[in-house]
Amino acid sequence: MTKTVIFWRHGQTDYNVERRFQGQSDIPLNDLGHRQAEAAAAYLSELAPEVVVSSDLSRAAVTADHLAARLGLTVTRDRRLRESAFGEWEGLTRDEILETWAEELHDWVAGADTRPPGGESRSESGRRVADAITEIVRDSDAATIAIVAHGAVLRAAAEILLDMSGSGRLAVLGNCGHGEFGCTGGNWVLRSWGTRPEK
Repeated sequence: MTKTVIFWRHGQTDYNVERRFQGQSDIPLNDLGHRQAEAAAAYLSELAPEVVVSSDLSRAAVTADHLAARLGLTVTRDRRLRESAFGEWEGLTRDEILETWAEELHDWVAGADTRPPGGESRSESGRRVADAITEIVRDSDAATIAIVAHGAVLRAAAEILLDMSGSGRLAVLGNCGHGEFGCTGGNWVLRSWGTRPEK
């Protein structure tokens, strides 16, 4: 059976507006983020996911709740779906990071598989989330599954599942953007990426 798997990024937070690294800090949705989540939930509910699984960080969990409420479902929280841990970079803007870690930030922006001090590399966090999604999809009988998580790890996991070489081949999903995949056994096919309803 081919399953439909939706990768859905959380709505906007104040850290997104300020261009701060959020990582695993638990930053809530702002007012626009809630409106984005509600609009996207109305759109995604037409795909009728039978299972909704989210990161346990509130920005993803609350985004998922908007969809689950429309569908009469309960969201499963899974900490394996958390954003990349950015260590000492969390809470800082790129300009602030440049003051201390200019070379490391340059490498990270260029797509290198670098590890922020005290954090995870792209490949580590991507593999963590890809393995979690693989298990969730494999163990579910649902035809359509929504995974609600974070920009960096959803992109990295998607690239791993699609056997794409290199990092940064896909764009990071915008706030409340989503991608849709077909999964047959262990074969993943990208159907769409970056779709989001109007604000």
